[in-house]
Amino acid sequence: MSDESCGPGRTDRRGMPVRTQNYTASRPPDWQGQLGGCGIASCISLKGDMIGGDRITRMLTIMEERENGLGAGYACYGLFPGRKEQYCLQFFFDDEEGKRNVEEFLKDRLEIIYDEKVFTRERTTIAPPHPNVWRYFAEVPEKREWKGARDLSEEDYLIELVMHINEKANKAFCVSSGKDMAVFKGNGYSYEIAEFYDLERYSGNMWLSHSRFPTNSPAWWAGAHPLSLLDWGVCHNGEITSYGVNRKLVEMNGYRCTVLTDTEVVTYMWDLLVRRNRLPIEVAAFIMAPWTFQDITLLSPEHRRLAEWLRITYREAFLNGPFSIIVGRSQPDITLIALADRKKLRPLIAGLSADEGTAYCASEECAIRIVDPEAHTWAPNAGNPFVATVGKGILRRGTEHPFLGVKI
Repeated sequence: MSDESCGPGRTDRRGMPVRTQNYTASRPPDWQGQLGGCGIASCISLKGDMIGGDRITRMLTIMEERENGLGAGYACYGLFPGRKEQYCLQFFFDDEEGKRNVEEFLKDRLEIIYDEKVFTRERTTIAPPHPNVWRYFAEVPEKREWKGARDLSEEDYLIELVMHINEKANKAFCVSSGKDMAVFKGNGYSYEIAEFYDLERYSGNMWLSHSRFPTNSPAWWAGAHPLSLLDWGVCHNGEITSYGVNRKLVEMNGYRCTVLTDTEVVTYMWDLLVRRNRLPIEVAAFIMAPWTFQDITLLSPEHRRLAEWLRITYREAFLNGPFSIIVGRSQPDITLIALADRKKLRPLIAGLSADEGTAYCASEECAIRIVDPEAHTWAPNAGNPFVATVGKGILRRGTEHPFLGVKI
């Protein structure tokens, strides 16, 4: 008897019989899953009001079919109004030895103002072991040197410290290091991570969130999204097939990849293009999700020259493959960015509350409707960024000309 048989009466959309296999290596007929999985959700108060952690939890957990329990996380911005000028370094420690190692390393390199244990619940359905989560509020000293490099900026100096710890320190990992923000993530379902950190105790001006369906990288606590460096936070649904060349670009510019996931490279790319190279957000977005050269010929002569120059100069920064991302930053202002790949192979929906006080971005409209049934929603164009800033409103809906407002 053959190992394959045709299911009785089952046909595909072309009317052809559907073949099912009897051996266990095949996908069961009733198998359910989200092959294009991962859920992303975000909200930002355009007026600077505080948003509770319960809201972002509801947005993310409604998309339960997009996760498989192998990672979820949240990032909150505007979280520490009393310490907004201090860097908040939040760590995972395996044990007290890892904590002592990091504190010994930092004591002569940063001015630690205050530190505290991050609250976590003792009872949880997340499989142990759980890391010891700790945060340090710190200032960068005026005199700073890193392996012979003098007069580094505060940001570059802190990056060197964080990357050295994540690469060299045993039993420790820095998961976020920005001002007025922190990341809460781990290996579990989105509702489990929210309960583990008791997110209802927190509120901020902006939230990012991610529920993971890992594909090409292992599931572990530090590898969950958001991936963060300085005040950047990135949540990503998709797959960056250009990971190799993108990684070489950021490593040639001094970044060190320790998480070994494509989202990590995307995070460093935003820092490289926007903070270090001082490019506008819409220009950085075009670099990562550019038009084809054929479409570029349709632009005005001035914009065509700019687009061609960007594609040639930053060719290694082109993110190939299906993706949708939400990006947060707190400097100089708390800002939400959302971007889909240039073919929009992953979903992305934006929304605005009826009173125009809160903006949203998510994988699915249900994530917005669950917290704001009357919100106005729309789909940003492929490769076109949505941008919103606290106190300034929505700066880009994601439907405009890619270089609108860019000075040439």
